[in-house]
Amino acid sequence: MQAILKKWAAGEHEVAVKELVQYLQEQPDDIEAYVTLATFLTTLKDFEQAEVLLQKALTQFPKENALIYALGTLYYQAEAYQQAAPLFMQLVQDSQAIDAQYMLAQTYHQLEQNSRALVFALTVQEQQPDQLDVNLLVGDILTSLGDFDQAQTYLKNALTIDPRNGEVLFKYGLTQLVLGATSDIYFEQAKQYAPDYFQKNKQQLIDIEGFMQAQAHKE
Repeated sequence: MQAILKKWAAGEHEVAVKELVQYLQEQPDDIEAYVTLATFLTTLKDFEQAEVLLQKALTQFPKENALIYALGTLYYQAEAYQQAAPLFMQLVQDSQAIDAQYMLAQTYHQLEQNSRALVFALTVQEQQPDQLDVNLLVGDILTSLGDFDQAQTYLKNALTIDPRNGEVLFKYGLTQLVLGATSDIYFEQAKQYAPDYFQKNKQQLIDIEGFMQAQAHKE
């Protein structure tokens, strides 16, 4: 397995996949190998083959949480969120696995079921208060719910963890803009540290500024 992983890391993706398929034919009970191969295929966006592999493995090992989690992650990556959600929920109900709760929060967020997403995201954040991605996710969900005041709290946490993260700087800046606080400095830093992200999301900033100007004229 280590030799296969080294080939994958070296960019020999096709060779690594073929050798791992051969390995599984010789070692059909190696759960980790199924998960690894599914991860390889998912990374290569061969979602159909990854699904076939994991479904087949689950017929042999129907209660193996690692396979269930891998299948849920596959569906999430393939944007099949309706299929991903019940798999992560099954893991949460079985074991309260923190990774499953995080993925479930992400999945509900993608499905725009943000009130449900928030419950799981906050549960994870309480257990991992110093994790950048968790604080960012809570901030995103609260922003989607229109609760910019609470969103800024978690985005500020994320900013403390990684003060040069362009995505966090941009999103924290948006909350400050909406709340009428100083925001330009955060957008300038976002442009500096993550110029591609800033350009991709600049329209969101323009839209919010336009909306706020329109509201000001009404008043």
